[in-house]
Amino acid sequence: MENDHRDGSEAPDSGLRRACDQCRLRKIRCNKELPCSNCKIANRSCSSTGVGQKPKEIRQRVLISSQYERKIDHFESRLGGIERMLYELTASIKNNNTNSHSTVGAEPLSFHSTPAYRPSPCVEDGDVDEDDHEEPDPAFEGTSSMTAQTAFASEFIENAVTQTPLRDLSPSMQSALSSLKQMVSIQNRKRTYESRFQHAKAVPPGGFRELPMPPLQVVISLLREIKDQPPLTFTLICAFIAIEDFTLHCRKVYFATEDFSLACLITVNVGLYYLFQEKSMQASDEKKALLLEYHYQCRDNIETALSNIPLLFPARMENIEALLLGATYAIETSKFSLAWQLNTSASMMCQTLGYHRLPDNANDKTNDAKSALFWFAYMLDKGLALRFGRSSVIQDYDVTMPKAMGRHMQVSDPWKVVLNLWIAHSELQGKAYEQLYSPAALARPLEQRLESARLLVDAMKELVKDTDELSRHVKAVGKADEPVMIYNMNLVLMSDEVSYWGSLCLIYRAIPAQAGSGSSSFNEECIAAARRSTDCHLMCMEMCDKNLFVQCAYLHWTILYVPFIPYLVLFCHVIETSDADDLRRMGDFVGSLQPVCPVSEAIDKLHRVCQVLVNVATLYVEAKAQQQQDQDMTIVNNDFDMYLSQLGFMPQGPAIPQNNALLSPGAVGFDGNGADGPFAGMDLDAHTSQLGNWFSGNRHFMGLLEEDLSQFEPRVWESSSVI
Repeated sequence: MENDHRDGSEAPDSGLRRACDQCRLRKIRCNKELPCSNCKIANRSCSSTGVGQKPKEIRQRVLISSQYERKIDHFESRLGGIERMLYELTASIKNNNTNSHSTVGAEPLSFHSTPAYRPSPCVEDGDVDEDDHEEPDPAFEGTSSMTAQTAFASEFIENAVTQTPLRDLSPSMQSALSSLKQMVSIQNRKRTYESRFQHAKAVPPGGFRELPMPPLQVVISLLREIKDQPPLTFTLICAFIAIEDFTLHCRKVYFATEDFSLACLITVNVGLYYLFQEKSMQASDEKKALLLEYHYQCRDNIETALSNIPLLFPARMENIEALLLGATYAIETSKFSLAWQLNTSASMMCQTLGYHRLPDNANDKTNDAKSALFWFAYMLDKGLALRFGRSSVIQDYDVTMPKAMGRHMQVSDPWKVVLNLWIAHSELQGKAYEQLYSPAALARPLEQRLESARLLVDAMKELVKDTDELSRHVKAVGKADEPVMIYNMNLVLMSDEVSYWGSLCLIYRAIPAQAGSGSSSFNEECIAAARRSTDCHLMCMEMCDKNLFVQCAYLHWTILYVPFIPYLVLFCHVIETSDADDLRRMGDFVGSLQPVCPVSEAIDKLHRVCQVLVNVATLYVEAKAQQQQDQDMTIVNNDFDMYLSQLGFMPQGPAIPQNNALLSPGAVGFDGNGADGPFAGMDLDAHTSQLGNWFSGNRHFMGLLEEDLSQFEPRVWESSSVI
């Protein structure tokens, strides 16, 4: 500070004098009095005029205005994006240099507790500890030729987008190729599928009992209402929990004379989450906002509780209930990997407790509840296993429990029939993967796969027939004073038809196409099933066009839960044949998703990706039409083909001749090599490889819905064709 005073750095009006002129010239210490001690001793005049001092520059005041703050935030955001890109690039390089893959089969839960909610755009939500900075191992998705081709795809995309300079292409072609490039890049990205909880909060110091809950009076009113008239939530999604048991759980939480379990907290919040959601869709705007506030409060509690599930969760009935409810919540929020983890643990607990076997005591009152828990775990297990291309946790040869819901369940008889049909459908889903698309199935002779496909087709047709009979029965005996029940039943049966025809489409896909059919990948039955399923979907959306809750629930459980194969079949068929009617169906499907996008992030992602495919298909058809007239369009078509091939949608290999007799029993030779059948002397490896690529491509495509698509922003382009 003394040096600052001596060199005159202080302002004149600061209350402190400068060193006098004589002391400054002689470069001696000045006590800055008037006169100073040096001048008094030397008997000199003492003055301080600033002679010899460097004039002080006027400093400009720095104003941090809102404009500067926005610029700083913009720079921070861009730097965060660069960090993420560098991280992904490093991960990609490591992945390409590593030949080993980490497998995730029926793994137990491995969640950590979430200390706090941190909504930072540069920090992943969820739990952060010392090990979280290390790169997690990638999740296994089944045998996939796309994984093996990752290096080629990356090199191809990096070196050249097209042989035709982009500046020479129309904006629509540029956008289409750019969108395909983004999709391939996202699919080839190393996926960890970690369970992240965006809305999880820190556990209060007093424990879970201190978490904020919806008001008691609101919950009591809701419980009284559902006791008199059970909602759709407890008829289907939560059918394995009786309303009386749910009420008892609510009492434990709201009148906690002692600590309640984590499972009890999950059960209460998931049940209320669904009830507030369902009720909000029927309420006025003013009341709707309040109900949604309670709905989101339950959502935060669910994620907080799920993030604190211990690794060694005891095998108890209430824990199985909580895990299954957590799995349904994960499916509703498009966290299918989390649903797989939760349901895997529930399935293992069911087997640990023997719920999959005939009970020793037939008079045990809990038998129906145990049966319901097991079959819900079974249904989710088969559906999610097919989605991920993995083996099921529950094997059919180990189950002796009758494939039916308990007779004493508090569900009306028509709904029990629906649930039993769901069990039968899930069994066929498991067999479809095991016998047609698993690595062991693809290694079987084609004749054996065709026989399995024929048997599965017959079983699926019986399921469709039973559904039609139930629909006619409901219409015939339905009471006029039960319009809501009849409406809900008709809607559920129509959505089931969408699922059943979708499964038929998947089974038919395993059968080679006929020579000369116009398609090298799909037989006529497969395409017909895809069309029927899509048409039924459009009818479903029309039936519930005034209720976003019903539309949202239908889309989550019918279109997203098990990949909607028909849309991808139609896309591939349009790419191969330029079928205008199927292109229109694709456009109608995408249009049906639009109204629900604002209320569901998962559906919004599906809409964006499907919109890209229908636009690409439209432009691809146009490019093929111009191919003979314009050589540049031939080059563009080649680029389309390469991208679509990397996505698993383009056929790779010639069609295998087939006749209609293949679908009838006894038409195929079963001597082990097909010498007596219609495939003698043919290259059957091409069809097997193509089938595996296509199934992998579909799984990877649906995997996009769990990816961060914030950077996937395809531009909207115009086309001469009207979709």
